[in-house]
Order: sequence, then structure tokens, then C-alpha cells
Amino acid sequence: MSWVELEHSKKQVRRSGDYLITQQDKFDIDTVIASFDTLSNWRSSHAYPMQSMIGYIRKKAFEIDHKAIIAQRLKRTPSILSKLKREKGMKLDRMEDIAGCRVVVSNNVAVYAVRNSIVTGRTRNILRRERDYIKSPKDSGYLGIHLIYKYNGAKKSFSGHSVELQIRSKTQHSWATAVEVVGTFTGQALKASKGRDSWLNFFKLASIAFSDVENRKISKNAETKDRIEFHKYIDRLGVVDRLRAFAVSTQHLGKYPKNRGDYFLLKLDIEKSNINISGYTSENLSQATDEYAKLETEFKDDTTKDVVLVSASSINGLKKAYPNYFADTTEFMKTVDKLIEANKKIQRTV
Repeated sequence: MSWVELEHSKKQVRRSGDYLITQQDKFDIDTVIASFDTLSNWRSSHAYPMQSMIGYIRKKAFEIDHKAIIAQRLKRTPSILSKLKREKGMKLDRMEDIAGCRVVVSNNVAVYAVRNSIVTGRTRNILRRERDYIKSPKDSGYLGIHLIYKYNGAKKSFSGHSVELQIRSKTQHSWATAVEVVGTFTGQALKASKGRDSWLNFFKLASIAFSDVENRKISKNAETKDRIEFHKYIDRLGVVDRLRAFAVSTQHLGKYPKNRGDYFLLKLDIEKSNINISGYTSENLSQATDEYAKLETEFKDDTTKDVVLVSASSINGLKKAYPNYFADTTEFMKTVDKLIEANKKIQRTV
């Protein structure tokens, strides 16, 4: 197989990234095309380093947990541009997660066992950075371990390319994917800690509660302020019904004819657990956004209704990259249900 190599200097890569996120009234179309081509080539050149590391990672993970889930992906262009805009000082040539590998194992003990096995194992690649978000969680509540490796193998043309490895437990993974699902369907950048305070607070409290479940501490934290607030948010946001409605919407979207439109306006009826889908072509995007705004206003005070405008390519791309992505909300809801039942038992004994 012929692997894509970088065809530009790091300086050119940086300039292309900077150009694509600058706010200018007029873009030179030739420069825009050239910049996207450079970004695409830079991203594609990470495929070999990522592939060369995944075998080592898979071997180490399966030695610890034979049911481990291992996945890899090259970062989507919209996600790359969003990160460049969002993080001050971020440059395309320095972005460390263009190539990403993920390991999901059964529990927290296995997370650290896999981490130790990978870090202490024999590999020519260089560990440049480690972030332990379990011992020091992100403000959002995100938990997991991130390792940044620099490729240092035989193919010198790829030397220095970064590959990020994420290691999570199943519980941590279900939380993280639920954040992305809610963010996708509510039009919020929750993964980047941006969005409505209600959802951000819910997921932060959910992370604490999920850790209690994973560490079997539910009863010990029975009367904490966090527990009380967590259950208030479940009721206030209609979390159970809302996430189930999202699951219904993905099933319908998967059956929707692919050639009917580029954009889909999804109108969710949470009480009835059904969805109405309207398709729009790119040429009719303004019509779709107008209708979207109209329905948002109409449903503003109705918590049983929700509406979202999505690009078919983004949802389908998401499902292709992670086929079980939306199924992960099922695991998330299983843990939420456990917490609800535990809370009911606690209330009966109070």
C-alpha cells in the first residue's frame, strides 16, 4: 500500500490553517482551495503513523482486557477548524490529535493497567505528553487518559507526526459519547464546554455520579449536594425521554433516502417518541434555516418538543467512523437508570 506523505513544509501547513480560520470579507478562491488541499494532505500524512502504532496498542490492550474496544480515526476537517478557532494559540502544524486511537476497557483498573503496559513496553515511538484526566478531571467532567506519541519508526518521512491515544473505561466512554450525542442534537459544543449551563452542569454532575457507580460508592454519597442537584437536572431537562427520542431519531435518519437532501430538519416529539423529518438541498439551505428559527421560537417554552437542523454528511460520517456511536447512549442511560433506582431506594428509607 502506498501511504500519503507530506508534500508541504510545516510553515506552509501552519499558514494554511491560519488562513482558513481568519475572518475576512473576501477570500481568494484559489488560496482557499490550496489551503484546504494542504490541510487534507497534512491530515492524510498521519494515516501511516497511526496505523503503525495501532498494532502495538491493540496487542497491549488485549493482554489486559480481551474484550477491549480499539478504534482509530483521522480528525474531521470541521473539527480541526473548530479547534483552531476555539483554542488560543493553536496552530495546524502543532495539533496533536489529527490522528487518534481509542481504547475502551471494562473498568478503571484496566484503564491504568493498559496505560502502564503501553508506556513501559518496547516501542521506538516517543511518548511526548501524558494527561491523566481521571486524577485531574476536565472542568466538563471528562475522564480518561490521553497519551501523545511522536512517530519515530523506520519511515523517516513521517518522523515527528503525532498520534493521540485515549484510554477510557466503558462507563467513562458512555458519558463522553452521550455528551457528543446531546451536543449534536441540541446544536451545542458541549464537548468543548460551550453551551447551555443546564446541560453543562448536568454532565458535570453525571460524571461525579458515574464515578460513584464505577467505584461502588452510591450509598456513601447518598445525601450529597451533588446527588440532589443531579436528580433535579434529570427531571428539569427531561433527560430520560430526551435521549430516548434522540435514539429514535437516529433510527429514522438511517432509513431516510440518502438522495433526498443535503440537510435535514428534525422535529422531535418527546412525549410521543417520534420524529418528523424534512429534507433540504444545499440550494434551499436558507429556507431550512428560516424554518429552523421559526420552530425554535415556537418550541422555546415547550420541553416536550425539540428541533435541530443537521447536515446529512456529518451524521452519516459520524455513524461510519463510529458505527456504535449512538448505541453508547443506551449504556449511558443504563447507568442513569441505576442512579434513579438507587435514589428511589434512598428516598424510601429517609
